[in-house]
Amino acid sequence: MRQKTLFESGPMAMKRFCLTLAACGLLALSGCLHYDAPPDTAQLPPGAFHTNGDQDVAALDAAALGFAHAIIGNPGKAAYAIAALDYLGGELNSSPRWVGMDSLTRLEILDWRKKMRAEVGISATASSQDVVDTMLALSEAYRTNDSASVAHLLASPIFTVPPNQVADRLGNIPYNANLNATTMRADNAIITPSLGS
Repeated sequence: MRQKTLFESGPMAMKRFCLTLAACGLLALSGCLHYDAPPDTAQLPPGAFHTNGDQDVAALDAAALGFAHAIIGNPGKAAYAIAALDYLGGELNSSPRWVGMDSLTRLEILDWRKKMRAEVGISATASSQDVVDTMLALSEAYRTNDSASVAHLLASPIFTVPPNQVADRLGNIPYNANLNATTMRADNAIITPSLGS
């Protein structure tokens, strides 16, 4: 006896078939519509990285130079480099300017932002704006030997550890070859003319 095809099996089978097809279509469509929101990105005040020119380039330079070696006994320098890294983690992954940069490099910068926050004792949920503002202010307070401002900033709610621990950690950022390679690779990308437009 000849086996019935799907379309000969009656209206219930056809209805099941249509529902299955519709479900498959919705699943496929949901994959196409998946959207990751851009990471939290700080807005920089004028001259944030000691330039009135291109703040992104200055931040790239600050991160690349800052993490080229261990930062020992210079918490102000560490705070400055961390501010740059935190800013870049958002900016490189949200600004149309940087879509031409290697996507792996951009994602690694964002990943290092998370790792550096954990190393220093910065909350993973702190806004990038609060982190960048606090770290830039801390860097300046250390540079000018403003101990009252340093003490106030080390007690900021962005930190998850006591002020003395934050100070100790900022004064002892070990060299990390992977972090150095990532920040250097990002910094070197600015020499590509198409990225600066």
